[in-house]
Amino acid sequence: MSTSRTSRRRLLASAAGLGGAALATTVAAAGEAAAADALAGWLNVKDSAFGALGDDSTDDQPAIQKAIDAAGQGGTVYFPPGKYRIASPLKLSLGVTLRGDWNPHFPVRTNMPDSFLRPGIGNFTGEALIVIDPAPVQGTYTDSAYRGGPRLYGLALDGRDTLTKVPDGATVGDPIDGIRINPGVKDVGMDKVTVWRFTGNGVNAQNAAAFQFNQVHCVDNNLHGFTWGDSQGTGGGLVDADLFQCYSQGNSLHGYDILNPNAVTMVDCRSEWNGQHGYNITGINYSMVVVGCNTDRSGQDGFHVATSAGGRFIQFLGCLAKRDGKAGTGYSGFSITGSAAEGVVLTGCSTSTGRNDDNTGDYSPSYGITTSALNSASCVSVVGGEYVGVTAPFNDAGAVVVRHSGVTAGTHTDAGITWDKSDVHMVSGAAGTTRDVQFWSRGKNRRWALRTTDAAESGSGDGSDFALVRYADDGTAIDTPVTVRRNTGRITLGQSGTTPGVVVNATASPGVSLVQTQAAGQGYAVTGADTASRAFQSQVTGDSVNRFAVDIAGTQSFGAGGSTGRDTSWGRLGAAQVGSADSDIVAGLAGKGIKVKEGTNAKMGTLTLNGATAVTVATTAVTATSRIFLTVQAPGGTPAGIAYVSARTAGTSFSVKGVAGDTSTVAWLIVEPA
Repeated sequence: MSTSRTSRRRLLASAAGLGGAALATTVAAAGEAAAADALAGWLNVKDSAFGALGDDSTDDQPAIQKAIDAAGQGGTVYFPPGKYRIASPLKLSLGVTLRGDWNPHFPVRTNMPDSFLRPGIGNFTGEALIVIDPAPVQGTYTDSAYRGGPRLYGLALDGRDTLTKVPDGATVGDPIDGIRINPGVKDVGMDKVTVWRFTGNGVNAQNAAAFQFNQVHCVDNNLHGFTWGDSQGTGGGLVDADLFQCYSQGNSLHGYDILNPNAVTMVDCRSEWNGQHGYNITGINYSMVVVGCNTDRSGQDGFHVATSAGGRFIQFLGCLAKRDGKAGTGYSGFSITGSAAEGVVLTGCSTSTGRNDDNTGDYSPSYGITTSALNSASCVSVVGGEYVGVTAPFNDAGAVVVRHSGVTAGTHTDAGITWDKSDVHMVSGAAGTTRDVQFWSRGKNRRWALRTTDAAESGSGDGSDFALVRYADDGTAIDTPVTVRRNTGRITLGQSGTTPGVVVNATASPGVSLVQTQAAGQGYAVTGADTASRAFQSQVTGDSVNRFAVDIAGTQSFGAGGSTGRDTSWGRLGAAQVGSADSDIVAGLAGKGIKVKEGTNAKMGTLTLNGATAVTVATTAVTATSRIFLTVQAPGGTPAGIAYVSARTAGTSFSVKGVAGDTSTVAWLIVEPA
């Protein structure tokens, strides 16, 4: 092996068959060479040029810092197995890689017995074990990270609960973070890093940008697991970040505390048993996508989104919130509050209820999804997935949930889960705007739309009406065949322009109104399958038998109502015949009877006799077989009480005579024989 230069590739290749001691010796040789040429390879902190001991007793900070400073831009500082105790922060600014070979996913199961970095108990001075400051040179945007920022790989940081903890995330003394990334830092990478038992936050980044985190684990820290923004919300937020398979467990506050996310992607990250929210997303959301992330047994909400106006939507894909809200009632797997300017989209996400691992404690969460009143442009679009809560699957206080096809919901009760498999869709728009569900022919124009109109809303029930809109082949609106008025509930059918065809109103009169605008229009038409079909029937509330019915054949039947069958009918008896087969026409009240209209060409009228001279009555109603009845109404002249039909001409007239001197007034009535 060359003593002047050792490449990383040669080091890894030779280390593949070596034990720990041999590996340390090999790396030490690499460190010696790299000290002479910092860009050539790795520097071993235990090399004699630096002097770290890793004995869990000596303050190794000066030795490690010396190696970091010697490595320079692009160099790697290697930590062979050891227990590195330091009394003040390790400082990085240039693109130096700190490299170890440890990364317990569940540190409590390993207790980190062999290799870790930790602050000295009782003698540590500083805000964090590792502090990353901006590069010394800040050029233009394209050179703001000074040719690459710091990298942390394979490190285990054990805070060892340096300060005394008290409830609710407080400590006695100033808390110590595991890693602090200060404002202005760009391009920080972490891969396989575990931060455990710090009295502050696991990873604390303020107003920095461009993060690449892979399998970074923050466990049992006294504040947040990860935080991009302090508790007052004054931090710069999370910008240009990719987090992959990161893990936050058992921290006293939020698992992930994210302020003002901008160009952020989280994939396959986990948050378990944290004291507050699993994911706390606040401030202005400019753009964020969360894919395949999950929570388990958060103290409060699993995913808590309380963003401010001025941003865009947040997209959740395939995320799972499990057993959240262990700290009490009212919490949800997904909680969407604040005023997210463009809303939240949940695709294929789910929530589930449960208790503690040992089956103690209460079932939680209370709800699968909770919303509050967002601004009028906001919505929570839910596509697919399964949502379960102890109280209800949805607590849509903001009335903004758009529940699309494929969403299954359930309420967890003592008897089990009651499932609601309804498909509910919502179109949410600002008051005074048109909201449509449109139907198109693929590759062509729209054909139909279900619409709420843009009439202004008011507290009296006025506002947007509902309409079915019909479109022509070129996509232009033709008319609205169906409308429903919001203030009255009146249904209008066959609308042409502004004149309604049929209006149906159950709460006012008339109940059904037809306005026929077409000349020679047909009005109502009923077609039945056979003559036993009915065209119309009516009854009073409480009746078990219809009081009135019209059959397709035209027969009308009548009854007394209640449970009594109809007992009277009339209709067509034969050609040109209308009558009743089971009843006479009876005037059931005194003073009531048949009335016949008199006038030109009538079937009833009066005449004055002219003695024996014929008096002719012109009427087209008379036929050759007409029965003409004559009665004296008022005697006159020399009345004899004799009047008779002396002649008739069918369809033209008939004549009546009396006796000499008789001028009585006589009434006549024409009746046709059946």
